[in-house]
Amino acid sequence: MESIIKPTKRLIGLLKNTNDLVDLSNFHFIYPIELLPMASLISEKSLEYIKPVDKNCQGYMKYFDFPNGLTRFSPKSHRFIQIYKFSASKADKRSLLDKSEILKNLIEICLSNIGSPRGAVSALNLAVDEIISNVEDHSEAKYGWINTQYYPKKDFLDMCILDRGITIAGKYKKVGKGFGSDLEALKNALEGESSKPEKIRGSGLPTFTNLITQAFDGEMIIISGNAIVYANKKSGPIVNKISVKWDGTIVAFRIPKNLESIDYTQYIDQ
Repeated sequence: MESIIKPTKRLIGLLKNTNDLVDLSNFHFIYPIELLPMASLISEKSLEYIKPVDKNCQGYMKYFDFPNGLTRFSPKSHRFIQIYKFSASKADKRSLLDKSEILKNLIEICLSNIGSPRGAVSALNLAVDEIISNVEDHSEAKYGWINTQYYPKKDFLDMCILDRGITIAGKYKKVGKGFGSDLEALKNALEGESSKPEKIRGSGLPTFTNLITQAFDGEMIIISGNAIVYANKKSGPIVNKISVKWDGTIVAFRIPKNLESIDYTQYIDQ
């Protein structure tokens, strides 16, 4: 399986060179970790952008509702979830219904494509629900964004979920747990430091990381503020500072087609 690191580096380079104009002209192929941040940035900040010269890439982005995304979830395929912008408020009943539909569609993708041995569906649902809940509970963003694509010729699934909210460090600061930097905040989140009054068993980034990297033998990336973490089954989590700042949090992962059963309870953080 090719690594998610290369498109992540392209995203960082793109963010570094983006001011009031987003230049996508050189893109020939675009993954969710690149597509979704650019969509949210252009849409929420009303930025101008240059379309890819490559007509196939241009058509792909249009089909996925770039850059504004859908505000009413409407699945088109068992291979992808197009760009979808959901309300980050749990008080929004429509958003809660759409969240249920997202998870239902994810189950269909799992059953149809990446393999559905015992426990795989529950493990993937748990991982994705954790990140969507983080957007709703912690980001203070107006919207969350999601995009998923299964690549049958490459035999892997990519997903990206993000917000343009207060960052992990910003949330810690609001509850009186200031760690001084995005880097320290991300490290603490990965170690299970909760911003909730009581830690709930099985919640948090440690469980998400374990499920994606250990249960599914995949890779994951988190960018929050100017901090980034990468992890896979053999390495990580490795946390570093980057030269750009994302106002909010980006979570992306890549998992291969799976043929082995998964006991997801083994990977829940205690």
